[in-house]
Amino acid sequence: MECKYTQDFEQGDTYAFLDYKRETDFFGAFSVGKWIQQTCDELYSTIAKRTQQPTYYNKINFCTDGNEKNENAIPKFFNKDCVNYGQVIKDKEMQIVFGIHKRKVIGNLSFDEIAINNVDGFCSKLRARVGCFVRKTRNFAKKRRQISNLLHITQTNHNFIEAVRGKTPAMRESLIQRKLSWNDVFDVRLSIKI
Repeated sequence: MECKYTQDFEQGDTYAFLDYKRETDFFGAFSVGKWIQQTCDELYSTIAKRTQQPTYYNKINFCTDGNEKNENAIPKFFNKDCVNYGQVIKDKEMQIVFGIHKRKVIGNLSFDEIAINNVDGFCSKLRARVGCFVRKTRNFAKKRRQISNLLHITQTNHNFIEAVRGKTPAMRESLIQRKLSWNDVFDVRLSIKI
């Protein structure tokens, strides 16, 4: 998806949309940019390119917060008949969460399956480890590209290097057979055609 940069695209607040697979804890994709539909669309475009397209009998499941941008983006990249999508909506008053409710948006996920606690936990981990993701902080990356680079490093570390109970998320996804180290990542010989 082509991104339309404006003169002030890099200035101001920047947000990250994340794709996190609940079953394996795999951090699959992200997009970084303004809190606009285009940034959300970039995430689902990446997910569609990286996953096998779902079918009516093998549906893809999405669970998100109540952000309507997700609701608009999913049908652009996936056939609605092949999607189950539910939302966990936080009930807030004056930015204080006093409850949650769940909503089926597309398909027929059971209410027990509609959950975002795994991705919320991952976001907490991200805020604890990377200074620019802490809310209301002075330590922040000023450019979209810097935040994207930090997420690429975090994605590699999370998926391929950090193991829980002896397995990394990439091992649980059957993408690799063993845990990697940073030496494995940086000592790869690249062949470049000149």
